[in-house]
Amino acid sequence: MAHKRHPGIVESALDLIGDTPLLRLKRLTQGLEGEVLIKLEHLNPSGSLKDRMTLRMVDEAESAGTIKPGATTLIESSSGNTAQALAFVGALKGYTVRLRLPETSAVPEKLKALERYGAEVEWMKAGEGDVEADRVAKEAGLHGATIEIPGRLACLQEERDNPDVHWVRQFSNPANVAGQEAIGREILEQTDGKVDVFVASVGTGGTFLGVSRVLRAALPHVRCVAIQPAGWVGTRDPLSPDAKYVPGITGGILKEIRDSRIADEIRTLGNEEARAMAYRLSREEGLNCGISTGANVHVALEEAARPGMAGKSVVTVLVDSGFRYIHDERFIT
Repeated sequence: MAHKRHPGIVESALDLIGDTPLLRLKRLTQGLEGEVLIKLEHLNPSGSLKDRMTLRMVDEAESAGTIKPGATTLIESSSGNTAQALAFVGALKGYTVRLRLPETSAVPEKLKALERYGAEVEWMKAGEGDVEADRVAKEAGLHGATIEIPGRLACLQEERDNPDVHWVRQFSNPANVAGQEAIGREILEQTDGKVDVFVASVGTGGTFLGVSRVLRAALPHVRCVAIQPAGWVGTRDPLSPDAKYVPGITGGILKEIRDSRIADEIRTLGNEEARAMAYRLSREEGLNCGISTGANVHVALEEAARPGMAGKSVVTVLVDSGFRYIHDERFIT
């Protein structure tokens, strides 16, 4: 019998968040020793795994009395999926939402979706006068933790200047990680606790850290592999041991991942490999997914092909829908 995510009648689209299926890949894994399972997070109502952590961040701020519907404006700097999720959650809960997105990720489908939710959008330049960096950034894979910094600076100043504004701070908010831990708990239930490897791309790091913590607590042997976009020469690597952190602007969850050493390996992947695998997922498995998902599955298949993986499982995440990448097919976390 098919699994029913939400039997009966639900009262709000917010009730549709979570409880996503776990799919076993069949055609892509032919000839491999291990199996690959993929969590279908694009089935969340706004279309990505960011729904989970966004709802958690807003709910906790409400419970603490920090924000109030109709009185508080929620602001955030995002490269894409968090913007969509916050616009969605804010619309249903009665908040004005103002978002700052890097111009390097400006595409019509993202803007149209945000406008339909009623969010206000401001596009931020990637750098000050660095024409070559801007040009390359428009072609290269991009790490959200890097390209969101100009927007974070603007959010920090706006929050200081206006008491009716609340900056969600996805990059450092503990509720980000807590909201994504549910993915790990669902994976454990769906696999009966049989997970050998977990693979996930890292943007803010909330999904990787949240799921890895849950899996590692239950299964000390589990191997956790983080993936980052290869970017371009000279780009800042926020998970590098010598990364410099600015309080209130960088670090946060990424610093916790680095300092905790929860990642057994940190991989980098280019646009071409990630894009090619996203296309293969559509053509061979029927999954219309984004480029980060292509990166996740590319590495997951490599893990499943490792010696000694017979009878073992690799779990990864379908981050978001391919409809968000019609005009821009880069690996952007």
